[in-house]
Amino acid sequence: MDNPEIDENKNFDFLVVKSRELLQEQFKSYESANSKAGILISISALLIPIALSFISNSDTPEYVKIFTIIPTTLMILALTYLLKVLLPKDLDVGFNFDQFERLINNPHKDLQLFEIGANRDSFKANKPIVKAQNRNFKTGVKLIFSSAIILLVLITASLIF
Repeated sequence: MDNPEIDENKNFDFLVVKSRELLQEQFKSYESANSKAGILISISALLIPIALSFISNSDTPEYVKIFTIIPTTLMILALTYLLKVLLPKDLDVGFNFDQFERLINNPHKDLQLFEIGANRDSFKANKPIVKAQNRNFKTGVKLIFSSAIILLVLITASLIF
């Protein structure tokens, strides 16, 4: 092999590895949001009974009981967004077993090009799914923290007044 062919092979090797890594990072991001959403759902599920018991307490002033509806509603909305994160969605995986039979006799360079293309197409196809999941996750987190802060303010106000 002469020097340009060696450089070309190194480029293909680099691109194959890089395309795999980018696709794996996308999968990690997807799975990370799933696991974090599960934890946040558990935490927020604890805040709803606290808010409801606070509302039903006879010592709580009426205006505080009315305002406690806001954090409770925000928490329910947060749960909805976080449950959307947990809904299973099929991600494209790039090079897969279905293609092995068809590509078994192809030259190595063609296989590398095929894998790079498959990984690129998978990454592009997965991008809107992962983006929507991250958007739902961020919205859920914002709603949980807003709800918790409002609930804390209401409890503090109730204790002070």
